[in-house]
Amino acid sequence: MAQDKVSIRISKEDMQKFNTLASSLSMTKTAVIKKIVHDGFGKTVEVTNAEFLTSLSQIQKMLVSFEEPINKLSVNMNQIAKKINSGEKFTDADRQILTNDFAVLEKATARFEALSELISTRTKKTVIKKRGSK
Repeated sequence: MAQDKVSIRISKEDMQKFNTLASSLSMTKTAVIKKIVHDGFGKTVEVTNAEFLTSLSQIQKMLVSFEEPINKLSVNMNQIAKKINSGEKFTDADRQILTNDFAVLEKATARFEALSELISTRTKKTVIKKRGSK
């Protein structure tokens, strides 16, 4: 596949900025230019930060780990509501089930609050924007 060569003249200051941009994105200068050509301006450049990608994987596992307990919690609450609505007595066993279910909710809430804090304090991205755009 034939490739054309492009030469440009820019100031040393602009070249330094371009080198810094490419370095901060962990991309070659050619890859940065191709990204601009293919995606245009105003797009967030793909994330290649290994620590961030690992964090995303851990977040996904954490979210999946709550699916079964939260599903079980909703089943338990429905069964207890049905029992009470049919006139049966609310027992200590029912109370213990709800106590355990609320502990699951508290744990999930704490993890989601920690996740929210992580996202709000550790967000860092590099964006290539057209000059003058917001």
